[in-house]
Amino acid sequence: MIAYLSDRANAVTAVGLLCSGAATGLVVKGHYEAGVALGLWAVIADDVDGEIARRTKNRTMATKSIGKALDAFSDLMFGSVIPAIVIASFIESPASAMFTAFLILIGALRLAYFDYFGLDDRGYSTGLPLSYALPVLAAILIIDHTIAPLELGVILPAVFVPLSLLHIAPFKIKASGSLVHVITIGVAATASAGLLMTSRAGQ
Repeated sequence: MIAYLSDRANAVTAVGLLCSGAATGLVVKGHYEAGVALGLWAVIADDVDGEIARRTKNRTMATKSIGKALDAFSDLMFGSVIPAIVIASFIESPASAMFTAFLILIGALRLAYFDYFGLDDRGYSTGLPLSYALPVLAAILIIDHTIAPLELGVILPAVFVPLSLLHIAPFKIKASGSLVHVITIGVAATASAGLLMTSRAGQ
C-alpha cells in the first residue's frame, strides 16, 4: 500500500492528510488558530496534487484510484471535519453535536457527487468547493482577533449553515485553471500567515 505513495501526486496528497490530521489534533485541544493555519496547508496540497497528477504520465489505474480516494478523504478532513470541530466547540448546547453531523454529511454528499460527475469540459463544478470553508473560518477568526470580538457561538453557525448549503447548491463555479490555482494558494497561504500572526499578537 505504501508503495502507491511513491507517486508524486499521491505523496503530496499524503502530506496534505498529515497536515489535516495534525490540525485536527490541535483544534481538538483548543488550539484553533494553529490548527486552522495548518489545515490551510492541506488546502494548498490539495490544489497542487491535482496539477501534478495531470502532468504525470503513465500513472496506472490503481495509482489514480488510490490517489482519488486519498484526495476525497483529505477534502473531507479540511473541508468538513476541522471546521465542524472548531465551530461545535463554540456552541454551548447539545445542538453542537447535530451541527457537527450536519457539516460532515454535507461534505460527504458533496464529495460523493463530485466523485461521480467531476468537472465539466470548461473546468466548472457544481456547488461551492469544500476548499472555501477553511479560508472563511480563518477570516472570521482573524476578524475576531484584530477588528472586534465576535460572538462566535452565533456568528459561526450563522455563516456556515448557508455556506454548507452552497456546497450542494445547483450552480456552476470555476474550479480549475491557472488563475483559480493561484488564487486558492495565495488566499490559503495568506490566511494561514495571518492567523499565526494575530494569534501570537494576542498572546
